[in-house]
Amino acid sequence: MKTAKNAPAASAARSQEPRGPVTMHDVAALAGVSRATVSKYFNDGEGLKPDTRARILQACRELEYVPDPHAVSLVRGRSRIVGVVLPVINEPFFAEALRAIEQKAKALGMDVIIQCSYNDPAEEAAALMTMRSMKVAGVVLTAVASRHNVDLLRRLEQEMRIVYLDSYVHEECDYVMNDNRQSMAMLTRYLLGRGHRPAYLGAPPVAHPSPAERLAGYLEAMEEAGVPPLVLPGSTQATWDFEAYAFRHVLDWLSSGAWKRAGATALACGTDRLAIGAMSACRRFGLEPGKDLAIAGHDDLPISAYLHPPLTTFRQDVAAIGVAAMECLQARLDGTDAAPYRKRFSGGIVPRESA
Repeated sequence: MKTAKNAPAASAARSQEPRGPVTMHDVAALAGVSRATVSKYFNDGEGLKPDTRARILQACRELEYVPDPHAVSLVRGRSRIVGVVLPVINEPFFAEALRAIEQKAKALGMDVIIQCSYNDPAEEAAALMTMRSMKVAGVVLTAVASRHNVDLLRRLEQEMRIVYLDSYVHEECDYVMNDNRQSMAMLTRYLLGRGHRPAYLGAPPVAHPSPAERLAGYLEAMEEAGVPPLVLPGSTQATWDFEAYAFRHVLDWLSSGAWKRAGATALACGTDRLAIGAMSACRRFGLEPGKDLAIAGHDDLPISAYLHPPLTTFRQDVAAIGVAAMECLQARLDGTDAAPYRKRFSGGIVPRESA
Protein backbone atom coordinates (compact mmCIF):
# COMPACT_ATOMS: atom_id res chain seq x y z
CA MET A 1 0.00 0.00 0.00
CA LYS A 2 1.45 3.36 -1.07
CA THR A 3 1.46 6.52 1.03
CA ALA A 4 1.82 10.11 -0.01
CA LYS A 5 5.39 11.36 0.07
CA ASN A 6 4.45 14.73 1.61
CA ALA A 7 1.84 13.80 4.26
CA PRO A 8 0.79 16.80 6.37
CA ALA A 9 2.44 17.11 9.77
CA ALA A 10 -0.97 16.93 11.39
CA SER A 11 -1.62 13.50 9.83
CA ALA A 12 1.73 12.25 11.09
CA ALA A 13 0.95 13.51 14.56
CA ARG A 14 -2.48 11.88 14.42
CA SER A 15 -1.02 8.50 13.50
CA GLN A 16 1.56 8.41 16.27
CA GLU A 17 0.81 6.39 19.38
CA PRO A 18 0.82 8.53 22.55
CA ARG A 19 3.92 8.06 24.65
CA GLY A 20 2.50 9.55 27.83
CA PRO A 21 0.02 12.17 28.98
CA VAL A 22 -1.19 14.43 26.19
CA THR A 23 0.27 17.94 26.44
CA MET A 24 -0.35 21.34 24.89
CA HIS A 25 2.55 20.59 22.52
CA ASP A 26 0.60 17.59 21.16
CA VAL A 27 -2.51 19.72 20.70
CA ALA A 28 -0.47 22.42 18.97
CA ALA A 29 1.14 19.90 16.58
CA LEU A 30 -2.19 18.37 15.61
CA ALA A 31 -3.89 21.75 15.18
CA GLY A 32 -0.97 23.19 13.22
CA VAL A 33 -0.45 26.14 15.58
CA SER A 34 2.09 27.17 18.20
CA ARG A 35 1.94 26.10 21.82
CA ALA A 36 1.53 29.78 22.78
CA THR A 37 -1.63 29.90 20.64
CA VAL A 38 -3.05 26.84 22.43
CA SER A 39 -2.22 28.42 25.78
CA LYS A 40 -4.00 31.59 24.69
CA TYR A 41 -7.02 29.52 23.65
CA PHE A 42 -7.35 28.14 27.20
CA ASN A 43 -6.90 31.58 28.74
CA ASP A 44 -10.04 33.16 27.29
CA GLY A 45 -8.75 33.10 23.69
CA GLU A 46 -9.54 36.71 22.84
CA GLY A 47 -8.16 37.70 19.43
CA LEU A 48 -7.96 34.17 18.00
CA LYS A 49 -9.56 33.63 14.60
CA PRO A 50 -12.65 31.41 14.55
CA ASP A 51 -10.97 28.80 12.31
CA THR A 52 -7.96 28.68 14.68
CA ARG A 53 -10.25 28.11 17.66
CA ALA A 54 -12.09 25.40 15.72
CA ARG A 55 -8.86 23.55 14.85
CA ILE A 56 -7.67 23.64 18.47
CA LEU A 57 -11.03 22.42 19.72
CA GLN A 58 -11.01 19.55 17.20
CA ALA A 59 -7.46 18.59 18.21
CA CYS A 60 -8.49 18.53 21.88
CA ARG A 61 -11.39 16.23 21.05
CA GLU A 62 -9.27 13.85 19.00
CA LEU A 63 -6.54 13.68 21.63
CA GLU A 64 -9.06 13.70 24.52
CA TYR A 65 -7.05 16.53 26.03
CA VAL A 66 -8.26 18.34 29.15
CA PRO A 67 -6.10 21.19 30.47
CA ASP A 68 -4.74 21.07 34.00
CA PRO A 69 -6.99 23.56 35.84
CA HIS A 70 -4.24 24.28 38.37
CA ALA A 71 -1.79 25.21 35.61
CA VAL A 72 -4.39 27.40 33.92
CA SER A 73 -5.09 29.16 37.21
CA LEU A 74 -1.39 29.95 37.65
CA VAL A 75 -1.38 31.65 34.25
CA ARG A 76 -4.62 33.55 34.78
CA GLY A 77 -3.85 34.54 38.35
CA ARG A 78 -7.14 32.93 39.39
CA SER A 79 -9.11 29.88 38.37
CA ARG A 80 -12.68 28.90 37.64
CA ILE A 81 -12.52 26.43 40.52
CA VAL A 82 -14.52 26.84 43.72
CA GLY A 83 -13.25 25.15 46.84
CA VAL A 84 -15.64 23.73 49.44
CA VAL A 85 -14.35 22.87 52.92
CA LEU A 86 -16.74 20.97 55.21
CA PRO A 87 -16.33 19.55 58.73
CA VAL A 88 -17.96 16.23 57.77
CA ILE A 89 -19.07 14.73 54.46
CA ASN A 90 -21.83 12.36 55.63
CA GLU A 91 -24.16 15.01 57.05
CA PRO A 92 -27.40 15.16 55.00
CA PHE A 93 -27.54 18.97 55.18
CA PHE A 94 -24.14 19.26 53.51
CA ALA A 95 -25.03 16.68 50.84
CA GLU A 96 -28.06 18.72 49.79
CA ALA A 97 -26.17 22.02 49.97
CA LEU A 98 -23.35 20.56 47.85
CA ARG A 99 -25.78 19.52 45.15
CA ALA A 100 -27.08 23.09 44.93
CA ILE A 101 -23.55 24.52 44.95
CA GLU A 102 -22.39 22.21 42.16
CA GLN A 103 -25.45 22.88 40.00
CA LYS A 104 -25.02 26.63 40.35
CA ALA A 105 -21.26 26.38 39.75
CA LYS A 106 -21.87 24.39 36.57
CA ALA A 107 -24.30 27.03 35.34
CA LEU A 108 -21.59 29.64 35.94
CA GLY A 109 -18.97 27.59 34.08
CA MET A 110 -17.09 26.68 37.25
CA ASP A 111 -15.88 23.44 38.82
CA VAL A 112 -16.00 22.41 42.48
CA ILE A 113 -13.42 20.63 44.59
CA ILE A 114 -14.24 19.40 48.08
CA GLN A 115 -12.07 18.88 51.14
CA CYS A 116 -13.04 17.72 54.63
CA SER A 117 -11.66 19.18 57.86
CA TYR A 118 -13.04 16.32 59.98
CA ASN A 119 -13.93 18.98 62.57
CA ASP A 120 -10.20 19.49 63.23
CA PRO A 121 -8.81 23.07 63.14
CA ALA A 122 -5.44 21.82 61.87
CA GLU A 123 -7.07 19.92 59.00
CA GLU A 124 -9.21 22.97 58.21
CA ALA A 125 -6.11 25.20 58.05
CA ALA A 126 -4.33 22.71 55.77
CA ALA A 127 -7.34 22.54 53.43
CA LEU A 128 -7.53 26.33 53.24
CA MET A 129 -3.83 26.63 52.44
CA THR A 130 -4.27 24.05 49.67
CA MET A 131 -7.09 26.14 48.21
CA ARG A 132 -4.87 29.22 48.43
CA SER A 133 -2.03 27.51 46.57
CA MET A 134 -4.45 26.49 43.81
CA LYS A 135 -5.57 30.11 43.40
CA VAL A 136 -9.22 29.05 43.57
CA ALA A 137 -11.86 31.58 42.57
CA GLY A 138 -13.31 31.35 46.07
CA VAL A 139 -14.05 29.07 49.01
CA VAL A 140 -17.33 28.00 50.57
CA LEU A 141 -16.46 27.14 54.17
CA THR A 142 -18.36 25.60 57.04
CA ALA A 143 -15.99 26.62 59.78
CA VAL A 144 -14.98 24.41 62.68
CA ALA A 145 -16.35 25.84 65.93
CA SER A 146 -12.91 26.82 67.20
CA ARG A 147 -10.97 30.06 67.63
CA HIS A 148 -7.73 28.45 66.44
CA ASN A 149 -8.02 29.65 62.83
CA VAL A 150 -9.57 33.09 63.31
CA ASP A 151 -6.37 35.01 62.51
CA LEU A 152 -5.61 32.76 59.53
CA LEU A 153 -9.12 33.20 58.15
CA ARG A 154 -8.98 36.97 58.50
CA ARG A 155 -5.71 37.02 56.54
CA LEU A 156 -7.03 34.70 53.84
CA GLU A 157 -10.17 36.79 53.46
CA GLN A 158 -7.89 39.60 52.23
CA GLU A 159 -6.44 37.32 49.53
CA MET A 160 -9.37 35.23 48.34
CA ARG A 161 -13.11 35.19 48.50
CA ILE A 162 -14.57 33.18 51.40
CA VAL A 163 -18.28 32.73 52.09
CA TYR A 164 -19.30 30.88 55.22
CA LEU A 165 -21.99 28.23 54.97
CA ASP A 166 -24.05 27.63 58.12
CA SER A 167 -21.14 28.31 60.49
CA TYR A 168 -18.62 31.12 60.94
CA VAL A 169 -16.03 32.15 63.54
CA HIS A 170 -16.33 35.94 63.38
CA GLU A 171 -19.23 38.17 62.43
CA GLU A 172 -17.47 40.52 59.98
CA CYS A 173 -17.75 38.03 57.15
CA ASP A 174 -19.90 36.92 54.23
CA TYR A 175 -22.28 34.13 55.21
CA VAL A 176 -25.39 32.24 54.13
CA MET A 177 -27.49 30.18 56.52
CA ASN A 178 -30.88 29.34 57.89
CA ASP A 179 -32.60 31.93 60.10
CA ASN A 180 -32.10 29.72 63.12
CA ARG A 181 -33.66 31.90 65.77
CA GLN A 182 -36.81 32.44 63.73
CA SER A 183 -37.16 28.77 62.77
CA MET A 184 -36.85 27.38 66.30
CA ALA A 185 -39.20 30.05 67.64
CA MET A 186 -41.75 28.99 64.99
CA LEU A 187 -41.36 25.32 65.94
CA THR A 188 -41.75 26.09 69.64
CA ARG A 189 -44.85 28.21 69.03
CA TYR A 190 -46.30 25.35 67.02
CA LEU A 191 -45.88 22.97 69.99
CA LEU A 192 -47.25 25.53 72.44
CA GLY A 193 -50.23 26.09 70.15
CA ARG A 194 -51.05 22.40 70.36
CA GLY A 195 -51.24 22.62 74.16
CA HIS A 196 -47.77 21.23 74.90
CA ARG A 197 -45.13 22.37 77.32
CA PRO A 198 -42.00 21.70 75.25
CA ALA A 199 -38.54 21.04 76.62
CA TYR A 200 -35.53 21.68 74.41
CA LEU A 201 -32.49 19.63 73.38
CA GLY A 202 -29.80 21.51 71.50
CA ALA A 203 -27.01 20.21 69.28
CA PRO A 204 -23.44 19.62 70.47
CA PRO A 205 -21.08 22.60 70.04
CA VAL A 206 -19.84 21.70 66.54
CA ALA A 207 -20.91 24.89 64.77
CA HIS A 208 -21.27 28.58 65.50
CA PRO A 209 -23.68 30.31 65.83
CA SER A 210 -26.46 27.86 64.89
CA PRO A 211 -26.88 26.01 68.26
CA ALA A 212 -26.95 29.23 70.26
CA GLU A 213 -29.38 30.86 67.83
CA ARG A 214 -31.80 27.93 67.92
CA LEU A 215 -31.71 27.92 71.71
CA ALA A 216 -32.44 31.66 71.65
CA GLY A 217 -35.45 31.04 69.41
CA TYR A 218 -36.84 28.47 71.83
CA LEU A 219 -36.32 30.78 74.82
CA GLU A 220 -37.93 33.68 72.97
CA ALA A 221 -41.09 31.71 72.20
CA MET A 222 -41.35 30.34 75.75
CA GLU A 223 -40.93 33.80 77.28
CA GLU A 224 -43.51 35.19 74.86
CA ALA A 225 -45.97 32.53 76.02
CA GLY A 226 -45.18 33.08 79.70
CA VAL A 227 -44.09 29.45 80.11
CA PRO A 228 -40.88 28.64 82.03
CA PRO A 229 -38.31 27.08 79.67
CA LEU A 230 -36.91 23.61 80.23
CA VAL A 231 -33.54 23.03 78.57
CA LEU A 232 -31.98 19.59 78.79
CA PRO A 233 -28.42 19.56 80.08
CA GLY A 234 -25.94 18.74 77.36
CA SER A 235 -22.16 18.52 77.27
CA THR A 236 -19.21 20.37 75.80
CA GLN A 237 -18.25 17.35 73.68
CA ALA A 238 -17.93 18.44 70.05
CA THR A 239 -19.34 15.41 68.27
CA TRP A 240 -21.23 14.98 65.00
CA ASP A 241 -22.73 11.71 66.28
CA PHE A 242 -26.01 13.47 67.05
CA GLU A 243 -28.18 10.36 67.43
CA ALA A 244 -25.97 8.83 70.14
CA TYR A 245 -25.59 12.22 71.84
CA ALA A 246 -29.37 12.69 72.01
CA PHE A 247 -30.04 9.09 73.05
CA ARG A 248 -27.70 9.41 76.03
CA HIS A 249 -28.92 12.81 77.26
CA VAL A 250 -32.63 12.16 76.72
CA LEU A 251 -32.45 8.77 78.45
CA ASP A 252 -30.72 10.41 81.43
CA TRP A 253 -33.39 13.12 81.48
CA LEU A 254 -36.22 10.59 81.41
CA SER A 255 -34.59 8.31 83.97
CA SER A 256 -34.10 11.20 86.40
CA GLY A 257 -37.82 11.98 86.33
CA ALA A 258 -37.09 15.63 85.53
CA TRP A 259 -39.49 15.59 82.59
CA LYS A 260 -42.42 14.51 84.80
CA ARG A 261 -41.64 16.92 87.61
CA ALA A 262 -41.52 19.79 85.09
CA GLY A 263 -44.70 18.68 83.34
CA ALA A 264 -43.02 18.43 79.94
CA THR A 265 -45.27 16.94 77.26
CA ALA A 266 -43.05 17.56 74.23
CA LEU A 267 -39.41 17.78 73.26
CA ALA A 268 -38.17 20.21 70.61
CA CYS A 269 -34.85 19.05 69.17
CA GLY A 270 -32.25 21.25 67.50
CA THR A 271 -31.94 18.85 64.53
CA ASP A 272 -33.80 15.86 63.08
CA ARG A 273 -30.86 13.62 63.90
CA LEU A 274 -31.20 14.62 67.56
CA ALA A 275 -34.91 13.83 67.34
CA ILE A 276 -34.12 10.35 65.99
CA GLY A 277 -31.91 9.66 69.01
CA ALA A 278 -34.56 11.12 71.33
CA MET A 279 -37.25 8.82 69.91
CA SER A 280 -35.02 5.82 70.47
CA ALA A 281 -34.40 6.90 74.08
CA CYS A 282 -38.14 7.23 74.66
CA ARG A 283 -38.72 3.68 73.49
CA ARG A 284 -35.86 2.37 75.63
CA PHE A 285 -37.51 4.09 78.61
CA GLY A 286 -40.91 2.62 77.75
CA LEU A 287 -42.57 5.69 76.21
CA GLU A 288 -44.16 5.88 72.79
CA PRO A 289 -42.99 8.93 70.80
CA GLY A 290 -45.91 10.98 69.54
CA LYS A 291 -48.24 9.61 72.22
CA ASP A 292 -46.52 9.71 75.62
CA LEU A 293 -44.12 12.48 74.59
CA ALA A 294 -44.39 14.60 71.45
CA ILE A 295 -41.12 14.93 69.53
CA ALA A 296 -40.22 17.59 66.96
CA GLY A 297 -37.03 18.11 64.98
CA HIS A 298 -35.45 20.68 62.71
CA ASP A 299 -34.14 20.31 59.11
CA ASP A 300 -36.66 17.90 57.47
CA LEU A 301 -34.18 15.24 56.41
CA PRO A 302 -35.40 12.82 53.70
CA ILE A 303 -35.71 10.03 56.28
CA SER A 304 -37.88 12.12 58.63
CA ALA A 305 -41.11 11.40 56.74
CA TYR A 306 -40.51 7.63 57.04
CA LEU A 307 -39.77 7.32 60.75
CA HIS A 308 -42.25 5.73 63.13
CA PRO A 309 -44.05 7.94 63.80
CA PRO A 310 -43.23 10.39 60.97
CA LEU A 311 -41.36 13.35 62.42
CA THR A 312 -42.78 16.84 62.78
CA THR A 313 -39.99 19.21 61.83
CA PHE A 314 -38.91 22.54 60.37
CA ARG A 315 -37.86 22.46 56.72
CA GLN A 316 -34.80 24.56 55.86
CA ASP A 317 -34.43 25.94 52.34
CA VAL A 318 -31.08 24.22 51.87
CA ALA A 319 -31.06 24.60 48.09
CA ALA A 320 -31.47 28.37 48.37
CA ILE A 321 -28.64 28.51 50.91
CA GLY A 322 -26.29 26.60 48.58
CA VAL A 323 -27.20 28.76 45.57
CA ALA A 324 -26.69 31.93 47.62
CA ALA A 325 -23.15 30.83 48.52
CA MET A 326 -22.26 30.65 44.84
CA GLU A 327 -24.03 33.92 44.07
CA CYS A 328 -21.96 35.59 46.76
CA LEU A 329 -18.71 34.31 45.25
CA GLN A 330 -19.79 35.29 41.74
CA ALA A 331 -20.70 38.82 42.87
CA ARG A 332 -17.23 39.20 44.36
CA LEU A 333 -15.59 37.85 41.19
CA ASP A 334 -17.56 40.24 39.00
CA GLY A 335 -16.83 43.15 41.30
CA THR A 336 -20.53 43.97 41.39
CA ASP A 337 -21.01 43.72 45.15
CA ALA A 338 -18.50 45.11 47.63
CA ALA A 339 -20.96 45.26 50.54
CA PRO A 340 -21.06 42.45 53.11
CA TYR A 341 -23.10 39.51 51.83
CA ARG A 342 -25.10 38.16 54.76
CA LYS A 343 -28.25 36.19 54.07
CA ARG A 344 -30.51 34.16 56.32
CA PHE A 345 -33.26 32.04 54.85
CA SER A 346 -36.60 31.02 56.28
CA GLY A 347 -38.58 27.82 55.76
CA GLY A 348 -41.70 26.31 57.26
CA ILE A 349 -43.18 23.79 59.70
CA VAL A 350 -43.85 20.29 58.39
CA PRO A 351 -46.53 18.79 60.71
CA ARG A 352 -46.49 15.01 61.06
CA GLU A 353 -47.64 12.40 63.58
CA SER A 354 -44.79 12.76 66.13
CA ALA A 355 -46.15 16.10 67.39
